[in-house]
Amino acid sequence: MENSSDTQQHMKREKPRRRFYGVGWGITTTVLLLFIVLCIGFAMHGIGSTLYVVLVSIPLEVVLGATASVTAGFDPISGALIASIAHLALAPTLITGFDTIVRKWSWLRSKLEKAEKLSDKYGKYGVWILAILAPIVGVFVSIAVGVALRFRPILVMSSVSLGTLVAAFLATMGGAGIVKLFEIW
Repeated sequence: MENSSDTQQHMKREKPRRRFYGVGWGITTTVLLLFIVLCIGFAMHGIGSTLYVVLVSIPLEVVLGATASVTAGFDPISGALIASIAHLALAPTLITGFDTIVRKWSWLRSKLEKAEKLSDKYGKYGVWILAILAPIVGVFVSIAVGVALRFRPILVMSSVSLGTLVAAFLATMGGAGIVKLFEIW
């Protein structure tokens, strides 16, 4: 009987283990996000304009994709949504891929043990600095920083998405304002 109480206390002291998702889950989510973006864009403006915005948004930054959406004739809100979701579509694959690499490579995992302690201490609130970093250094670098600091993947995705959406909305609203300014003259 004494053994079972010792194991129960040992289980209480251990911190809960993170759930790991494979790269297949990330790829599936990426394909789903791209499908949603293409459906929204095709319904609003057709194939040519949507592909233009998506192909600019994915490899380049979201601000350039948002600007491209204004020049393609999208209204600011739908243009910002299409540009930001297209740019964020690769994020699940990157998060699961980086997380898998960290789990599989023991030498890298040992290097990141110090980051694990920082993540435990500041993980709940420190991850939100990625919302500010995402528009400045980019989504892909922000994800790499979040995974390297061992933040929870859902928090990394949430904070990077928030920063990307805000940057896209500011870019499209500013771009639409400039277009309206020149229409007056």
